[in-house]
Amino acid sequence: MGGYGIHWFRRDLRVLGNPALEWNLARNGGKVVGIFFVDSTFLSRPDFSPNRFAFLLNTLEALREELRALGGDLLVLDEIPKKGFSALLTQLKKSKKGKPSVVSFNRDYEPFARARDEGVSEMLVHGWGVEVHTERDHLVIEPHELKKESGEKSFYQVYSPFARKWFELLGRREIRGRVCPAEAKQTHFGLRWRDLLGVTDIYADRLEHFRAKNSKQVSVPIPKAGSKAALALLDEFDDELDDYSDQRDFPGVSGTSQLSMYLKNGSLTSAQVIAMLGLENARFKAVPQKMGATQFLKQLVWREFYIHILWHCPWVENQAFLEKYRNIKWENREDLFEAWKEGRTGYPIVDAGMRQLRQTGWMHNRVRMIVASFLTKDLLIDWRWGERYFMEQLLDGDLAANNGGWQWAASTGCDPQPYFRIFNPTLQSRKFDRDGVYLKQWLPERAHLKGRALHEPIEPIVEHSSRRLKALAMYQPLAR
Repeated sequence: MGGYGIHWFRRDLRVLGNPALEWNLARNGGKVVGIFFVDSTFLSRPDFSPNRFAFLLNTLEALREELRALGGDLLVLDEIPKKGFSALLTQLKKSKKGKPSVVSFNRDYEPFARARDEGVSEMLVHGWGVEVHTERDHLVIEPHELKKESGEKSFYQVYSPFARKWFELLGRREIRGRVCPAEAKQTHFGLRWRDLLGVTDIYADRLEHFRAKNSKQVSVPIPKAGSKAALALLDEFDDELDDYSDQRDFPGVSGTSQLSMYLKNGSLTSAQVIAMLGLENARFKAVPQKMGATQFLKQLVWREFYIHILWHCPWVENQAFLEKYRNIKWENREDLFEAWKEGRTGYPIVDAGMRQLRQTGWMHNRVRMIVASFLTKDLLIDWRWGERYFMEQLLDGDLAANNGGWQWAASTGCDPQPYFRIFNPTLQSRKFDRDGVYLKQWLPERAHLKGRALHEPIEPIVEHSSRRLKALAMYQPLAR
């Protein structure tokens, strides 16, 4: 009985460079099957995105095709994991092969995921006598590995010292060994679900059901999904890496990697990116000729920084990291919020960004900062409103990064933008889209304008200078 394993896929939707899956395959001689649970609690979240769910479902389809081509399989079930595993193991116990010897999965760090994994592991080990094996995956360095040497707080709350320590640790042999090249390996699976369950309606795969049901709600073009698509995009970006430092802040050019949606669901990992782009020797203070590589690696480190913050401070999911700003008296006008969402603020760079988001499910990072500053500092609306809306729209919506970015812009988070530094949307537009390439793409009705007129607001819903003073008056008493 036993002699085979189950790998529980979550945000590691690939075969190559998948640590827990590789361990399971080695342990069981290739006799491993994959499973994914579509959790109803996930589908009922207030920030659920049909567009992001469509990309996830396409990613699962690509993963299943990859697994089947290698002799493996993926079963997608419509069930919460704890209940789903219990029902599945009950059925497997009656089969010829019996229950599995081990369930493997790669670790997740979000509050919901940590509680879920603890409950499932407890049930599998103590309720069913099934071994559980976990590995580090979408982080290069986990929270327990990167801490201060002394001080009241054991973890870093400011990005720069965190990043310096991260770069230092990357130079260590045991950490560098995790940076794995995204090369094809001779991976073979020797088991499929039909070998275990036969043909049964009880465990019919639900992937196509979800794809058909969700497709009616999709409102943006869905990019190619899966690890092959991710690696192809990474290969394209490799040619642009040297220019990254100079181009990344300009939304009118293709200067960013746009890998974030693949990193979100694990079609690709930071470790693979580092290996393929040759970033393992990058230093925190880069020489000029290596500036592009170092700046890009620092963006990956920002992702890890925010995951570490969420792990140490899970309450930031719902409230400000900085206690002094938890009682800000936001105005929270619904009419202004709707105008912001629909790109009707009158400020070109803000409206262009919001239209890009609504039409594509993605927004350039510089513009994300501008529209977030505008919502919180000009419209005086709670950052949580914007954070939730972004998660409803973004194909790359990721709790830690999205939360960290919004709290940075609102000056309520760790290592925040100081409250008195408030983006002027008109000046930001002139600086980062001087010729209006980005504005004209998303605001074609302004294409006839030239020079400064292109960037000037038309019938703005608020006046920036007066709202800036109001924001300062709102923050200043709390900042002391």
